[in-house]
Order: sequence, then C-alpha cells, then structure tokens
Amino acid sequence: MLFQSFLKIYFAFLFASLIFVTTSFSQSTSYLDSLDGKFALQFQINENFSLSDFQGTIFSGKYHFSSRDAVRLGLSVSFRDSERDEIGSRTDTNLVTTSSGDVNNFDITLSAQYLVYLSNISNIGFFIGAGPFLRYENNKYEQSSNRPPLESTRTTTLKSFGVGLDFISGVEWMFHKSMSLSAEYGLRFIYTSHESTDDNKVFRQERNEDSYIITGNHVKFGITVYF
Repeated sequence: MLFQSFLKIYFAFLFASLIFVTTSFSQSTSYLDSLDGKFALQFQINENFSLSDFQGTIFSGKYHFSSRDAVRLGLSVSFRDSERDEIGSRTDTNLVTTSSGDVNNFDITLSAQYLVYLSNISNIGFFIGAGPFLRYENNKYEQSSNRPPLESTRTTTLKSFGVGLDFISGVEWMFHKSMSLSAEYGLRFIYTSHESTDDNKVFRQERNEDSYIITGNHVKFGITVYF
C-alpha cells in the first residue's frame, strides 16, 4: 500500500508539472530552443575527472524532439563464453586427473527516461523525468572432473530478471553551444526475480527469490555533447 500511495503522489506531481510547463513556458525562449531536434551523447564524470558510461556501456544518449522535451536511452550488453581444461599427474604414480569447465554469461540492461525542462535561468535549466528500465541476466557454469576412482559433474545456473521505474530531477548548464554539464539524482522502484539451480547429480538444489525495492539513485555528474 505504501508503494502504491507514493507512486500515485509522484505521478500526480509529474502530471501537475507537465501542465505547468505547457501553460507557463510555451511562449518563452531560452537556450533550450537551440537544442530542438538535436541528438546528444552523455558521459559520466567520476571523482578523478575520468569519463565513464552515463547509463549504458554500449550507448548512452539523448534526443530533444522539442525545445523542452527529450528522451534519454541507455543500453548495456555483455557476453562471455569460455572453456577450461586441466590435466594433472603425480610423479610417484600413474594417476592422472582431469577436469574441464564451461562458462556462459549473458547480461543486458535497457533504460529510458522522458525528460521535461521546467524552467531556465540564463544557460541553466531545471528538469524532471521518469521512465522504465529492464535487466536480464543468464549465467551457466558446467564443471566435470575425473579423479580416479571418483568422477563428478556439476551444473550451476542463474537467471535474473529485473524491471522498474526511475524518477529523476536535476540541473543542466549549457557552457558551450554544443556541450553542457549536468547533475541529477532520483528514486528507483525495482522488482527482481532470481532463479538458481545447483545440480551435481547426487543432490539438486533450486532457489527462487522475488524482491521489491525502493532506493535512491546516487548523484550523477555528467557531460553532454550535442550534434
């Protein structure tokens, strides 16, 4: 009930803000007018002033489809497929042991937000936004070993699915006609489902877990390059 009540309040605030933007700022002009129809790439600035991905390791960008509305998208994908073989022997016997392993990992995260710029002072704008994110992870590890007189096999799998909503607010400073600095923070609602299996042919264990989480997002300090 608390989750639903908070969600209703936030959406009511967002809806009221959109009406406020439409009625109060539709005729005004600002630096935002120059961004209409522009694409942008976004990078996060770390503590040591190095750059990293803003919200996606493959792509993190933004598109302004009007002077005060924008859509932001982030995509992360990782894949790993590796094999391992080992052979061992003892010098004082003819005993030979072998083992092998196969690892498969796949992970994808997609996030998107709709941004609305509420006001601006000179070249500084204030914005709010909301949007969904989706994550899927599939990991599988197979291991077999032969240590005479024992032979064993083990298979471990993990599937994880997550979906949620991000609510953000922040400021943007347009310090160059094609570049800006931004700072933002927000709130995240998450539902996750985990399924894991551990099977060694003697004992099989399965585990399912569902979670609902409300957490604050860390402050992001970023740089945006417009084209």
